[in-house]
Formats: sequence, C-alpha cells, structure tokens
Amino acid sequence: MTRKTLGLTGTIFIGLASMLGAGVFVVFRDAYVYSGAWLFAALGLAALVAALNSASIYQLARQVDRPGGTYAYARVYRNDLVSFLAGFAFVFGKIGSIAAIALVFGEYVAPSHKHLVAVAAILVMVCVNVLGIQRTAQVAAVLAITTAGFLIFTIVMGADRSAGLSHQLATYYPTTFLLPVEPGWGIITGASLIFFAFAGYARVATLGNEVRDAKRNIPRAIVLCLSIVLAIYLLLALVLTRVLGSKLAVVPAPFNAYFEALGLHVNWLILLVAGMASLGSILALLAGVSRTAAEMASDRELPRFFESRNRFGSPWVAEVIIAIGSSALVFAGNLSAVIGFSSFSVLFYYALAHVSALGQPRGERIQAPVIQIVGFALCLLLAFSVPGPAVIVSTTILLVAIVIRRLFRIESK
Repeated sequence: MTRKTLGLTGTIFIGLASMLGAGVFVVFRDAYVYSGAWLFAALGLAALVAALNSASIYQLARQVDRPGGTYAYARVYRNDLVSFLAGFAFVFGKIGSIAAIALVFGEYVAPSHKHLVAVAAILVMVCVNVLGIQRTAQVAAVLAITTAGFLIFTIVMGADRSAGLSHQLATYYPTTFLLPVEPGWGIITGASLIFFAFAGYARVATLGNEVRDAKRNIPRAIVLCLSIVLAIYLLLALVLTRVLGSKLAVVPAPFNAYFEALGLHVNWLILLVAGMASLGSILALLAGVSRTAAEMASDRELPRFFESRNRFGSPWVAEVIIAIGSSALVFAGNLSAVIGFSSFSVLFYYALAHVSALGQPRGERIQAPVIQIVGFALCLLLAFSVPGPAVIVSTTILLVAIVIRRLFRIESK
C-alpha cells in the first residue's frame, strides 16, 4: 500500500526542482535567436500557457487524488484512449527530457566524457528515488534552494548595472549576429522553447496518493511553484538582455558571458549550480514519470511489471526501465532535437488536460470553460511551432502507439 509521506513543503520542493533545472541554463539563448527583441513577448506567452495549464490541473487535482496527473484525470472525465494518449505522451516526452538534461549535466561537468557522466547522473538519481519519495523530497529541497539562490544572486548582481556593459563582450564575441525575427511566428517559436523551462509545475500532480491531503496540497503547490518560477524567469530575462544585449543570441554559455561582462569570474560556481540544477530536474522527472508508468500498468495500458513497488513504495521497475531508455537516448539523441521532442509531447499532454477539465461536471468546476478552450488552443499552437523534426516524428510515434495498443487489445479479447 502506498504511504502518504509527502507534505505541502516537500511537494513544493519537488515542483521547484523540476522547473528550476537545466532548462533555464539553455532556453533563453535559443529563444532569443527566434524572438530577438520580442523575447519578453515570448516569455509572456509561455507564462500564459503555463498559467492556463496550471488552472486546469488545479481544477482537476481538487477532485482526483490518484497519481498519474492528466493520465488519471482523463481516465475519470474522458475515456481510456484519451487517458492512454496523455500517459504515453508524458512518459515519452519526459524520457527525452531526462536524456536532454543529463546531457546538459555532462556538458557542464565533463565535456570530454559527457555521455558517460550523463548516464552516471541518471543512475545515481534512480538510486535516490528507489529509496522512497521522502528521500526524493529531501534531496530536491537542497537542489531547489541552491538553484533558486544562484538565480536570485544572478538577478541581484545585474540589477544595478548599466545596459552599456554589453559592449565589454566585444572582446570575446566581436561579431554581432541575429537571425531575422518575425514578430508573429518568432514569438510563438520562442515561447515553445521557453516552455521547456516551465514544464514541471504540475509534475507534483503525478505523485497523487503519496501526498498528504492531496486534493488540497497538490493544487496549492502548483500555484506556488508557478508563481515563484515566473517571477524568477521574468527578472532573469530582464538582467540577461540588459547586460548581454544582442550577444545573448550567440554566446555559447549565457551565464558565463553574463558574469564576465559584470567582471565576475565565477565559472566554477556556474558549473556547480548548473550541475545541481540538472540533478534536481532528473530526480523529479524520474519520480513523476515512473509513477505515471506504474499507474498505466495498473490499468493494463503498459505491461504489469511496471507497477511493481518496493518496501519504500517506489515503482522501482518503472524507474529502472525509464533510466535505461533515457540512457540509450543520451548516446543516440541530439540535445536540441530531444528538447524539441520533449516540448511537443508535454504541450500535447497539457492540451489533453484541458480536454479532461472540460469534461468535469458543472458542480466540480471553479473556472469558466473559456480557460480550458483558450489553453487547449494555445498548447496546440505552441506544440506545432516547435522547431526541427519533433512535430512529424512525435506525431508519427503517437499514431503508432495507438495502432499497437489497438492490436494488443484485439488479441487479448
């Protein structure tokens, strides 16, 4: 039987560790390439989508405390097919996220051996997770506090500096380069990339019945996590663009260049915090994805062995299999492509959360349906604007998954 060992504070830390991870160290540069001077519009759009998504998750989590997030909600308010698609998109997308973040960790810690270091990071975090969700929350608290503290330090250091500091970078990056930016589509593409750094605020919903008073604590944790991270990201974007200017589009390591422009040589600190942030993201991702896979197995949407739990209540078989899949992607995947796959799958997942919320009876709703309608439309808009091959490949994989599921169901009858 699963034990309810996680309180509101632990739930918040897992959410923060999920969001304040490696994404924040990579997405602002790539988003700036597409959105340029419209970066804040892209950030605002990504934040709006995140807020609408959290509104639907909040409404759903007030009524359903079963783990699995949107997978569980769709099973209650829609049907098995929508539920399967949500669960599969989440698991598939987050396996890609784990691989991408592990690669970022490897690139920061040991670039010449990044693949081996990335796999080692995944395996260590699996060992932490299989000891139970309480251990996960404790480690997540340390990682989340450290990362948030560093980002606040970054903001404070640049808050009173002149925008003219960006000229100091000319010595290091003499060539100004910006891709032509289309205010419309460039903003949307930039927002789809920034959303990668927001994803994670509703991951606490996948913990379900491991949280005490889940119907109250999960919605509260989601709102608090999103509010904290949004404030940090807005201020961070402000100081990065103020100090780096157009160089933000070309610097290989934005945080390193930022502190160089400020005259501070703290590369060792950046390496340490980026590494810890990456580990925090991997830790929280493994916890959420494994529990969703376990719930799918309990409904026979995945093989039954995925639901096996140890004496700490952790779905250890799912953890191990997900770690193997992520490790394989570390060696096979390209970082930017994997981020694209993750963004598409997660946005599709949240689109189905809005569909599920629309299926709630009137007495359970606390929001007007327009919230879900707009949220659904924006999720799909961002999903289909993700750059690279993610849209075609991910859509094909989802269709193949539906066909395979249908064939197995016919054979089992």
